[in-house]
Amino acid sequence: MAHIQFGTSGHRGIIGATFTIQHLVAISLAIANYLKKERKIKSPRILLGYDTRTGNSVHLEEGSYTHAVAQTLLSQGVAVDVCDTPTPTPAISWAVHAFSYNCGVILTASHNPPNYNGIKINDANGAPASPDMTQWIQTEANAMFEVATLNKKHTPLMKHVTKINVHNGFVDHLSHVLHNHFNLTFPSFSGTHIIDPKCGAAIDIWRIITQHASGTIQWKNDAPSADFNFELPDPTNQKNLSELKADCKASACVGFANDPDADRHVLVDENGNHVSPEKITAIVASYCIDNAIPVTSIASTLANSSLVRSICNLHGIDFKETKIGFKYFSQLLKQAKSQHKLCLAVESSGGFSVSFHTLDKCGFLPILLILAIMQKTKKSLAQCSAEIDAVHRPFFFVEDALPSSKITLNQLLDHQVSFDDIFGESVDGINKNDGLKITFSNSDWILCRPSGTEPLIRIYAESSSVEKAQHYVTQMKQHFC
Repeated sequence: MAHIQFGTSGHRGIIGATFTIQHLVAISLAIANYLKKERKIKSPRILLGYDTRTGNSVHLEEGSYTHAVAQTLLSQGVAVDVCDTPTPTPAISWAVHAFSYNCGVILTASHNPPNYNGIKINDANGAPASPDMTQWIQTEANAMFEVATLNKKHTPLMKHVTKINVHNGFVDHLSHVLHNHFNLTFPSFSGTHIIDPKCGAAIDIWRIITQHASGTIQWKNDAPSADFNFELPDPTNQKNLSELKADCKASACVGFANDPDADRHVLVDENGNHVSPEKITAIVASYCIDNAIPVTSIASTLANSSLVRSICNLHGIDFKETKIGFKYFSQLLKQAKSQHKLCLAVESSGGFSVSFHTLDKCGFLPILLILAIMQKTKKSLAQCSAEIDAVHRPFFFVEDALPSSKITLNQLLDHQVSFDDIFGESVDGINKNDGLKITFSNSDWILCRPSGTEPLIRIYAESSSVEKAQHYVTQMKQHFC
């Protein structure tokens, strides 16, 4: 039995059941073995970060997840620096590379419900651990799982832990990216803005960013909490999004939110409309084109809106499509940076970065880019969004899910059926690189794939009307379940 399974972004599980001290000890031992045996590093150094979830202790108390990871790594001769406060994943990613750590370890379950926690790994360049790296660690951790226990004789080693804070350095880096690579001034936050950090690790950094705001900041969920104020901490959750949209419309202002480890973002315009990550990318790309800032490529996933491909086609930008998971963008971003070229990378779930930033997704940069573009062009977000709509066909995205107990991916892939008959559209292509994606001759599409972080089959669909996109999802669920 595989007790540990690395999905799209690390190992996640239900606290006390599929995520325990035993899981973390096994994974930590495997990380130490990977660095020392596979990478041949004699004295590895790692940076340990965490969000506000249950078990993540600022003070490294015995019995906490932070204590278990730090003590286990120290017992194996790995030097450990620990963040002295909840710290976002993108800040860890930046710091790992900036300060030459051998890897970063982050305790977070991202946008999952409060009863989940997780652990994910960043490589020495700040990128999410590659599939090869996580497979090695997963295999090693499962081999040691049954005997993985926290040995109290190693407790004295905890005095060798170094506490650090990377927040100010990360904010300085964000300012550098805006100025040096986009010719933009850091936003002054004039007027009114609504910020919802979801009780997570983004709180302190948004406070640093807005400490000299010239306008009014309306805060939501801005106190750290392990239960996220009894809400699902996914900023794209319909209830959360509806509340933010209503607040933005009432105050005629831009609002934004992150998930607990702040590697995802959501933006809402002054009219209360959600502006998708793909449209944000289109706005940034259009700004670059208008200001003679060359964009060499844009990386997208199978689950992303076709708007990304559309804007690439319009401006002659190289379009890159990958499997789902930001780790698949890392090499594209790294290659562009080595050539001093600008590459944008975007996920429909709110992940975004550029080649001169971190190799992991960041929930801060896309928001700051949009606010800085608005400030420079003197346009509202609604105006920027409307300019994209005026050039490109409308794209409406619908997402749903089914328990994986209802149907497996293999059952989907093995079905011998006529998709033309099921969906009422002529099928143009079928892609099985990451789940099952069906593209229709009218450029609409539907995708089904395992979640990678929860026991679910995710269903995504896009069309020129929301009704048609929902039709595809409904037909998929009715036919296969």
